[in-house]
Amino acid sequence: MYAILVSMSEISLWLDSYDDIYSDFDSRHYLKRRISEDLIDELQSSLKYIPGRTENLQLLLPHNQRKMDIEKEIAFSIKEQFNKRLDILKQSARNIYNRGLMLVVMGMLVMAIDSLIAYKGYSSYLMTVLRIILEPAGWFLIWNGLDFLLYEYRKTKKDIDFFDILSQLNIHFKDS
Repeated sequence: MYAILVSMSEISLWLDSYDDIYSDFDSRHYLKRRISEDLIDELQSSLKYIPGRTENLQLLLPHNQRKMDIEKEIAFSIKEQFNKRLDILKQSARNIYNRGLMLVVMGMLVMAIDSLIAYKGYSSYLMTVLRIILEPAGWFLIWNGLDFLLYEYRKTKKDIDFFDILSQLNIHFKDS
C-alpha cells in the first residue's frame, strides 16, 4: 500500500491508486472523501524521524493510474482536511483546558467550604456527614482537573502540532 521515503525536507509515499489516500468506508467523490487513518498514521510515524521541518509531501503513483486533471483538486482537498482537523483539535484543546481549569477551581471551592466548616467548629451530625462528603469530592475535582490540564491537554497539543505541520505541507503528485 504505502512505502515511505523520507528526506530532510520531503516525504514521499508510493501509492497504488488514489484510493490509498482515502478511507475505504467512504464512497463519496475524491474531493469529499475522508483521508485514511492509515495514511495519517504513516505520516505521523515518518515525521518522528525527521529532525527539521518538512516542506513537501510527494505522492508517487504509477503513470497509468494518474489523472493529472484532478490532482490539484485532490491536493487542495487533502490540505483542506488537514486544516479542518487542526481547527477541530484547537477547539478541543480549548475545551479541555477550560474544563480542567473549571474542575480545579470547583475542587478548591469545595475544599474551602470543607475547611470553613472545620474552622468554625460545627460539630453537628449533618456537618460531620457534609465534611465526609466534601473532602473526597474536593480532592477528586482537583485531581481530575489536573489530569485534564497536565495530560489530556498535552496529548491534544501534540496532535495540534502534528496537524499544523501537515497543514503547511506542499502536496505534489509524481510518477513512481
